[in-house]
Amino acid sequence: MKKSELKRYTEANRAAWNEVIPKHQQAAKDKWDKLFFQPGFVRLDHLEIELLQQVGIKDKTVIHLCCNNGVELLSLKNLGADECVGIDISDEAIKEASERAAKCRINCQFVRSDVYEIDAEYKDRFDIVYISVGCLGWMPDLKLFFEKAAALLRKDGLIFIHEIHPFVDMLPDDDGELADSLRIVGSYFKTEPYIEQGGLDYVGNSKYPATTTQYWFVHTMSSILMSLINNRINVEHFSEYTTALSPNHRRFEEAQAGIPLSYILIGRKQNTG
Repeated sequence: MKKSELKRYTEANRAAWNEVIPKHQQAAKDKWDKLFFQPGFVRLDHLEIELLQQVGIKDKTVIHLCCNNGVELLSLKNLGADECVGIDISDEAIKEASERAAKCRINCQFVRSDVYEIDAEYKDRFDIVYISVGCLGWMPDLKLFFEKAAALLRKDGLIFIHEIHPFVDMLPDDDGELADSLRIVGSYFKTEPYIEQGGLDYVGNSKYPATTTQYWFVHTMSSILMSLINNRINVEHFSEYTTALSPNHRRFEEAQAGIPLSYILIGRKQNTG
């Protein structure tokens, strides 16, 4: 993908997130501040915590790509991680995350940056690159994304991904009116992004006159795996779950539909000598 096209997508999504973050803050900022005032508070799925402890999170250096308001990175710090850095394209999200870390006295650094433009000072610096729910769908160029991610890792470093399963992109959102909620409404192999001009407030569910356009990219599981492989990341763990990470697809979990809604993937950077 050309750099100009890549930038067009990422800057549009940056504007969309800057527009919606104040809405998210109205609904949940005080709640997160109060929770993280509690020493050792962790806001992570128990399956995720178990695997993080298995691979070893204590005393590890961690960078969280697409960290949003910082609650996952603060949780990793409270699980015993050492240096913790969060990267997000949204100015408003980074501001909130930085303020919360300072207010709750949790030592994490938050940096406003496009993932594709992360500063060279972070190269070869981290034990774990952490990627959480909703990150990959905002990425126009998956191979380049994982190239950037792999470059952040030290020798034998890990990429830890806890994400929405690509299967979900074929299904309607919870706020739809389809009588058959399991009807396929999108192609698994869709190559063009979904273009949305509505609001992004999945936290408070407020309706607001959005002035921005968002671009959401569909990535198959094979494209995710091959992007890792092509960037010399060996997959060491892959598990799928019926747990919904997206607030737009909770009814599938509640209905016990038996379909993959999320996954955890762990890959290790190859030793190239």
